[in-house]
Amino acid sequence: MGGRAIDTVRAGIGRAQLLLLGGIAALGSLATQIIVPALPLVAQGLVISAADGQLIITVYLVGLALGQLVGAPLADRYGRRPVILGGLTVFAAGTLACGAAGSLAVMLAGRAVQSLGAATALVTARAMATDRAPKGSAAAPLALMSSVTLISPTVAPTIGGALTSIGGWQAPFWLLLALSIAAIALAPLLGETRPGDRLPIGPARLARTYFQVVRKGRYLPLALSNALITGGMYVYLAVSPFLLRAAGASPAQAGLYYSVVASAMIAGTLAVPRVMARWPGRLGSIGAAALGSGAVLVMAVAATGGNLVALLAAMMLIAFGSGMTGPALMAQALERQRDNASAAISLFGMTQMGGAALFSTATVRLVPSPSLKLALIGVLVLLALALRRYASRGS
Repeated sequence: MGGRAIDTVRAGIGRAQLLLLGGIAALGSLATQIIVPALPLVAQGLVISAADGQLIITVYLVGLALGQLVGAPLADRYGRRPVILGGLTVFAAGTLACGAAGSLAVMLAGRAVQSLGAATALVTARAMATDRAPKGSAAAPLALMSSVTLISPTVAPTIGGALTSIGGWQAPFWLLLALSIAAIALAPLLGETRPGDRLPIGPARLARTYFQVVRKGRYLPLALSNALITGGMYVYLAVSPFLLRAAGASPAQAGLYYSVVASAMIAGTLAVPRVMARWPGRLGSIGAAALGSGAVLVMAVAATGGNLVALLAAMMLIAFGSGMTGPALMAQALERQRDNASAAISLFGMTQMGGAALFSTATVRLVPSPSLKLALIGVLVLLALALRRYASRGS
């Protein structure tokens, strides 16, 4: 991140606090990514089918989506710091239940509780990161926070695969529990950032607020575009573990495979300052080129038999493009909604995670062949690019 961006961050919340908020927000994605390499073993240990095993991801995504709609008004009413502490505590309780699960029902209940805690902590962390940012500068703290958060999907699959190989499918959950306890211990270091007075959280007021957010400017197409790209990534996460297992990959090898894709996303985020410095105004087009190329390549892979090396290259392109454009996309959606910032952030996150849950579940349950499932990744990304183009024309 360039000097100007860092100066902007310092004009709002402190950089050390932003790093801590990024780490807290990372728990939400970590709880998904760390168990992906273990999914075949989880299905085997709980004596369930691969499709039922995918519900472990879906239930979590649904909770992560809906929980953000609840977490934001709670943070407005009771303050950021107590709500983020409460979210982390709920997350820890759900994680404990998942690690001790002996049946699919208990696992899904634990995942639901875990996801609600993660959602509350995530949306509150984003609100704290932007509460004190100068108007027009929300992208700076979000980018720094995202650079920390994106470390999670990079290391999580490798760690999850290694832990599963050593200690079984329960081991990743015990690591998540230890990390959540550490976050609870550190969270009191965060200061309260909520602007203004406590706000009421009645259903009628919340409905009016969310309706106002959706109606403004380019918010809805930007949020839907982000949801489509995230949906494509989660279709990949739902389908690929079983493709890798069929190809003979161990959980540890599968973890490395996913870490390469996540590293490409971080590379996209780190490229943002250089692209903006050398080619102002070209960030969107370069990110779109990477996304579009990856979409076409993944569709070609689907049509020619699902080569895993080519699939890796395609997903790296999509991840790189997503990393370049993700924080800016959220900032664009937020900038015209500063009077309803918490609601705008939570609805954006709900659309993202809800779309991911819908697309990944529908694909696994309804699409008959692995090739068609892979092709849908490309279709979702191309639809996202079309929506972004529509939003840019309306700006």
